[in-house]
Amino acid sequence: MAGRSVTIADRVTRVATIGPVPVLNSFVFALGEARSLVNGLPPNLSGPRWRMQYLVDPEISRRPILQGGGGAPLVEGLIETKPDIVLTMDRKTIDLVARAHTPAVFLSWRQPDDVKTVMRLLGRIYDKTEAAEAYCSYFDTTLGNISARLAQRSAQRPRVLYANLKRMTQPHLIAEWWITQAGGRSVTEGDRLTEALTFSREQLLAWDPEVMILSNASEVAEAYADPRLSTVSAIRNRRVAAIPTGVHLWGNRTVEEPLTVLWAAQLIHPDLFRDWDIRDEVAAFYANFFEKPLTKPEIEKMLSGRS
Repeated sequence: MAGRSVTIADRVTRVATIGPVPVLNSFVFALGEARSLVNGLPPNLSGPRWRMQYLVDPEISRRPILQGGGGAPLVEGLIETKPDIVLTMDRKTIDLVARAHTPAVFLSWRQPDDVKTVMRLLGRIYDKTEAAEAYCSYFDTTLGNISARLAQRSAQRPRVLYANLKRMTQPHLIAEWWITQAGGRSVTEGDRLTEALTFSREQLLAWDPEVMILSNASEVAEAYADPRLSTVSAIRNRRVAAIPTGVHLWGNRTVEEPLTVLWAAQLIHPDLFRDWDIRDEVAAFYANFFEKPLTKPEIEKMLSGRS
């Protein structure tokens, strides 16, 4: 995906993920290959918020850390663990990994559909093309079903804000896509090229979102308690929710993106999706793609946005 040729082993059984490790791991999990990973989560991407990573891959807490705080690979660690390949989303990592004489595969995710390109590439690497195609089919079918349901009410698109209120940012560009796919109209939609968009409280009041989706459950409580936001439609009508966190934050890039769209569609258009249970979808997704059956409490906690 970087326009390079990479020579890899016929059979890949040991894989290191360098960079945004939870995102990269989510691809590997979706092919049922968690056991192939040789590294754990770096300190800045570990802890309670990432509990689903540990649940899907219980061995992850016992594996070595292969990158520093800035995301650069620890070459000595790569030499010691001897992965067959390194997966990365950072071009600089490719050259650094070369020092460990390990082939690096660059995965790019600029457009929403890129997740399918990534999965198909990994399907070739792991010799699991059928599993990769099964995911791509699920992605297209789920979004198609949501789109067909929304077509019944094409004129009504509520104003939606996805935000981290502590930082006063819309934290991830892909949210513009999933809000639209879910039948909303993002108040931050525009031509920006940066991942994060910073805004003021005055701008938030001017947007007057009808639905607010925040980074975690504690932010939801703080938003309801903030008298400065009391005139916002989403606050007045009690339509504020925390984004779920599975193996990765659903508002960011994650292989769970179809679940993000369904969850958001149910939040934005509850009457239109009343018969489609997100809990059943989550359970089926984790069992089918991550090979991890979930309990009802585990699903509820994930959907609550609590750490």
